[in-house]
Amino acid sequence: MVYLKLIWLIVKSIALMILNPLMWLVVAFIFFQYKKNIEIERQMVGREQTSLKDQVLDSTIYGFLTGILGSIIIVLLGITIDNIGIEYVFPLAILLMIINPRYICFSYAGGIVSIISLITGFPNVNVAGLMAIVGILHLMESILIYIDGSVNSIPIFVRLRNGKVAGGYTMQKFWPIPFVALSTTTAILGGASSVNMPDWWPLLGPSSNLKNIVFIMMPVIAALGYGDIALTEMPQKRAQKSSKRLFAFSLILITFSLLGSKIYIFKWVAAIFGPLAHEVLIIIGQKEERNRKPLFESQDNGLMILSVMKNSPAEHIGLKPGDIILKINDIPIDSEEDIKRLLYNNPTILFIIVKEPDGNYVKYEYRNCKGVNWLGVLVVPRYPENIYRIDEMENGGLLKSLIRKFRKKN
Repeated sequence: MVYLKLIWLIVKSIALMILNPLMWLVVAFIFFQYKKNIEIERQMVGREQTSLKDQVLDSTIYGFLTGILGSIIIVLLGITIDNIGIEYVFPLAILLMIINPRYICFSYAGGIVSIISLITGFPNVNVAGLMAIVGILHLMESILIYIDGSVNSIPIFVRLRNGKVAGGYTMQKFWPIPFVALSTTTAILGGASSVNMPDWWPLLGPSSNLKNIVFIMMPVIAALGYGDIALTEMPQKRAQKSSKRLFAFSLILITFSLLGSKIYIFKWVAAIFGPLAHEVLIIIGQKEERNRKPLFESQDNGLMILSVMKNSPAEHIGLKPGDIILKINDIPIDSEEDIKRLLYNNPTILFIIVKEPDGNYVKYEYRNCKGVNWLGVLVVPRYPENIYRIDEMENGGLLKSLIRKFRKKN
């Protein structure tokens, strides 16, 4: 009964955040990020697969649900935001983002602040509590990546280091995360709802006498993001693999933080493990993409399908990403212009021969296609107009971009 009441208070607190102007500011930020994504998608495939409104709504719903789960974990552990050093972590995260976008992750900023605090005593922060919050934020992120990270992936073309063109997907997702964190006070709040917690609680709370301390729920709003590129495997598999690794990382970091609240040496372990292990995860992911063969490459004969548009003739026919279109109505297909010329003649039936990824040859038949002027596939061309450099996607950052521009001028 205690836990049900606690969950209800958390849900009610998070639901009320919809009235918070800061919440709408975060949603506005996500709106403009997805607007940019849609512009890229239109540039690549001619139209968006999912409307801007639906993308923002889906991310907001997922963010609220995950925020509830994260809040339950924070409250059950008894983590307070008092003396946790957030005022140092946020500016440092922004500074690190200027160096490289991936460093905006709180693992880096939180780890640096914690290590400096442990070495010098300034700033005087609760290292165990700070790294536990970082771990819980990553735990929420891992869940969101698993269920939503690959949705609305955008097809892209990349020129590999060997000069060949490959197709892939870029995944850019953002979620508003309203959650509650605990703060302490010695005042008695009249009219406020209260819950008598079990004797074991809190696991990671203040070490002082709890008899004169009242815990209150404080609303907090954050934004989580996920960015990745899938060249050697499909987006869903790529996102789920990243999610599982991040989930394991989060649990280990939370465990080290809990131990750090009791055993001093584990404060050091948590502070070092956070940024170091997170960087290792990124390096492993990038190495996998570099060392494996891309799924989608330009072909000497035929056209490899990178993406099939929703509700298109290609989807109704049964064409799939990875299929190589060899012939249509006995005409060899080596460019998108070949497909356009064939459809321009208004054929009533399409006979399409494709080679599947496993090497099998399949013949598809599509009747009553008169008037169809768009097949609905995005193929990997030999000479794409829109191309991304993989080294820029891995190592890009505002500071490095400015250095590159400076060097070009000189």
